[in-house]
Amino acid sequence: MTARIDRESPVPYYYQLREIIRNEMVGNRLVPGDMLPSERELSEGFGVSRPTVREALDSLVLGGLLRREKGVGTFVADPKFQERWSGPVVGFSDSLQTQGLALSTRVLSLSVVSPDAQVREDLFLGSEEKVIALRRLRSIAAEPILVTESFLPESLFPGLADVDFTSEGLYQTLRTKYGAKIVRVRRAIESVGATDEIARLLGLAPGGPVMYIENTAYSERGPIEFYFAWRRGDRSRFEFEYSVSST
Repeated sequence: MTARIDRESPVPYYYQLREIIRNEMVGNRLVPGDMLPSERELSEGFGVSRPTVREALDSLVLGGLLRREKGVGTFVADPKFQERWSGPVVGFSDSLQTQGLALSTRVLSLSVVSPDAQVREDLFLGSEEKVIALRRLRSIAAEPILVTESFLPESLFPGLADVDFTSEGLYQTLRTKYGAKIVRVRRAIESVGATDEIARLLGLAPGGPVMYIENTAYSERGPIEFYFAWRRGDRSRFEFEYSVSST
């Protein structure tokens, strides 16, 4: 690193050091997997205290740009895949396609089943109604990122279980084949540890970080899809945008 701390600047030293390291990553002089110098080496090299170095590194770790391996060192983290939850973009594939990312899908199961109580309640279904259950593994550039399990009323979407979802997007199919336009979604998200099965599918260690998502999608006719999803927490970033009333 050739940049130096500006001791005449009112900007705190930790912030200057953080930006120096960040700029090294932006300029591809530090790339994912590279190990940073130790705190002692950074302290001596930039002429700042070790607490200052630690504060700069902590900020970058918190932002997902660096990762620590206990007893080994601090490394440049793999980039996170960002999903934007705002405006008309509501689906995983819709969001990623706007970023030009290559998305692939493996169908784990597709069948017509009797829903459990939670799915039945969220979709406003009668006691005898069935749903189409679609379970998929979604990958970006061949890296597994997301497991989804979707449920849709069979009565609204006859023939949906015959669609090849390895090549067709679910929301795109709903729009083009059934004229079902999603106008609203309700979504909840929380951080959990991966179960053995989810960890295996996503290439994580059991108990590794995943974001668990529950989502209900509505058309003008009411709820048309409910899904559970498990997304790799170490490779994900979510962006939200809200409109604020002036009243």
